[in-house]
Parts: sequence; structure tokens; C-alpha cells
Amino acid sequence: MRRRSHLVVAFVALAAVGWNVVTTQPSGSALAADPQAQLERTRAQLADARSAQQALSATLDRQRSELASLQRRSAELGTALDLARAELAAVTAEYERVRRLLGQVRDQVGEIERHLAELKRQIRKLNRQLGRVAAAIEQRTVQLEEREALLEEHLRSAYERSQTSMLEILLSADSLDEVTRQFGYLITVSDQDAILADEVRSIREELETRRETLAEGRRVLADARALAKQEEKRLKARRAELTALEADLAALRAAAEVKRAEQEAALNASLEAAGNVKRKIADNERAAQAAASLAAQLHRQAAAQQAAIEEARRRAAEEARRAAAAAKANQPPTPSAYGFRWPERSFQVTQEWGPTTFQLEPPYNYKGTYYPHFHAGIDFAGGCGTPIYAAGAGVVVASGQPLMPWDSGFGVVIDHGGGIQTWYWHMQPKVLVGPGTIVTSNSLIGYEGTTGLSTGCHVHFAVNDDGWWENPRSYLP
Repeated sequence: MRRRSHLVVAFVALAAVGWNVVTTQPSGSALAADPQAQLERTRAQLADARSAQQALSATLDRQRSELASLQRRSAELGTALDLARAELAAVTAEYERVRRLLGQVRDQVGEIERHLAELKRQIRKLNRQLGRVAAAIEQRTVQLEEREALLEEHLRSAYERSQTSMLEILLSADSLDEVTRQFGYLITVSDQDAILADEVRSIREELETRRETLAEGRRVLADARALAKQEEKRLKARRAELTALEADLAALRAAAEVKRAEQEAALNASLEAAGNVKRKIADNERAAQAAASLAAQLHRQAAAQQAAIEEARRRAAEEARRAAAAAKANQPPTPSAYGFRWPERSFQVTQEWGPTTFQLEPPYNYKGTYYPHFHAGIDFAGGCGTPIYAAGAGVVVASGQPLMPWDSGFGVVIDHGGGIQTWYWHMQPKVLVGPGTIVTSNSLIGYEGTTGLSTGCHVHFAVNDDGWWENPRSYLP
């Protein structure tokens, strides 16, 4: 009686966990011939999914970086256009400065266009990648359902067979120990089903990884498309604004020509009033020829100044570092690409570089085009005695009155290397530097005057680049 009670208790306990009972020999022809190999393939696919997620994450990071860069460039474009508009609104806006600024804006518009094209290309590429991820998810979902169904079939079949097996064991066993051994054998999961269960778990983990990748990719793709649409709209508006500014520039050029003609008419009138016009014109032409000859001679001697020029550049770099560290509110404006600053800290431009109708200016053949009157530099004035500084790092190669007897004006010539000279004329007789002096843009070289062929206190600032009198504005900030 006690033996039968023990058997009944064992039977009830085993029946309670019956859903977990499986056989050691699963049925079903759908199970792979080599379950271990199938598991390895599944794990490899999981590794591939993780690798694909990492690669796509890197692509998404690059995409975010490109979007941020595009936004920054768009902001820079807006700033440049606002600056151009402010320049055009000013009555005294300088035509050359605005023309160069608009050229920069046009370049920026082209750059934004190239970035938009690249953004669209990346959007298309990302869209294709996400399509492949979605297709892989769909395919692996089907495979997961198949493997889960197979595992479920095995477990159900094992459970159904186990009911008969347990009853037979209970009825035929000679002892409780024998029943326990037989039941333990029945509830041991087979190696093949264990491998199948591991494969199902791996597929589920792989699918979760792919779904996370797809969701993140879709979010970034949506952001990229929205930004591309926004930037296209903004770029269209900027192009229209740029066209309007270019039209304003044409009007500014016409106004500048009118202003220049009025100024030159006044200069000619003052020259006529002073008398001896022909003699002054002849003297000025001879002085121009002498200046050209001196410039050529100094160019030939430039090699001997190279060491001094390098020392000047070293000093200029050191001064720039000190100025940046001090961050003084009154530090000079940022230099140009040539390292040049305007020679006076406060001034007004009184005459621009280029062809003119002012009779006192000598003729000049500028790169194959002959002009009967040509102003070879820029005139600016800050008032008699205003300090004059070197435009940039270099070495003084001439000073005092190097154009005598044709021009009694006092001046300085600085060699900056690379065939570039800067000339400073009509200075007061007290010139502060002599040939061989190393200078930087912080070096005081003299004071504004009206010596030589001059109509009043001002500085005639000229740039000679490999023998050509170039527009100084192209070398200044």
C-alpha cells in the first residue's frame, strides 16, 4: 500500500511538469541533418547582423556630421550675404571690396550646391541599405517561425509520447528508484533539440538587432530628407538674393564711376588753377619712369635680402602670437592672406588705383593695355603727421628721396619676398627707417606729409608685384 502511494505521488509530480518533457529521439524530417553546423551558420548570421549594424551606425554618424556641416555652411552663407547687403547700402561702399565679397558668396553657393548633391547621394545610398535590412528582417522572420514551429512540434510530440511511457514505467517498475531513473531519462532534453532552441534564441537576438538598426536608420533618413528640403528652399532664396545683390553691384559700379569722374574733374581743375601744367606733367612722367627703374633694380637685388625677410616674418609671427594672447581691444585688424594691414590705423581713401582722367597721372601700359593716365597706387589720408606703419613683414630696401631729381618726395620701399614690394610716398622728411631695417606690420616707418608731387597731406601706397603696379586692395584686408 505504501509502495503504491509513493508511485501515485511520483506520477502526479511528473504530470505537473509534463509540458517540459521531451524524448531523446525527436521526430520530424524538417530537422537539419547536422544541427551543430546549422547552429554555427545561425551564429555567423548573427555576427554578420551585428557587423552590419556597426557599419550602418558609422554611416549614420557620418550622415549626422554632414548635416551639421551643411547647416554651418548655410549660416556662413547668410552672414556673407548680410555683410554684402550692408556694404551695398553704404553710400561710400567700395566697388572692388563688394565685388570680391560677392565672388566669395558665389563660391559658397556653389559649395552648398555640391554638399546638397552629396547629401542626396547619401540619402539614396542609405535608403538602399535600409531596404536591404528590411528585406533581411522579413526573410529571417520567416525562418524564425519555421524553426519555432519545428521546435514546438518536437516538444508536443515528446510530451504526447511521454504520457504512455510514464504510465508503462509506473505499472512495470519493480522499485521507486527504477521509476526515478526512467523518468529522469524521459525529461532530459535531446542534444539536437537543445541546439535547435539555441538557434531560435540567436535568430530572435539577430532580428532585434536588425530592427533597432532599421528604426534608427529610418529616423536619420527622415531627418536628412527634411534638412535637404529645407536647404533647397533656403538655397533658392539665397540665389535670388545673390542675383539682386549683383544687380545692385552694377549700380554701385556706375555710381563709383560717376564719383571718380567728379573727383578727377576736381583734381584737374585744381591742377589748372595751380599753373605750369605741362611742366608738372612732364616731371611726373619722368618720376614714374624713375620709380619703375628703381623698382626693377630693387627686384634684382632682392635675393640678398632673403635672410632679412625671413627674420621679419619670424618677428611678425611672434608679434601675432603675443597679440592673440593679450587679446587687446585695440589690437590692429586681422591681416590679409599676404599678412598685410593698412599702413594707417584711421584714414579715408582719396583716390583709387587704376585708369584715370587726372592729367597729372603718367601713362602706363598695364599688362598689354595702354592708358594715357594711370594711378599706380591708392591714396589715403588721415591728416598731416598721421603715423605710417609697414604693411607687413619685410626689409627696407630704399628710403629718403630715392627718386631725386625727378621727385623730391620722401618715401620708403619695403621688400616682402616673393617679388612683392610696397611703396609709401609723400611722407614727412623725418623718415624713421633706412635700407636694411627689418620691419613688421607694427613697425612705425614715418609720418604722413605732402612732400614731392603732392596736392596735400596724404600717403600714396603702391604695390609692385614682379614689375607690375597692382591694385593694393588685392593685398590688403
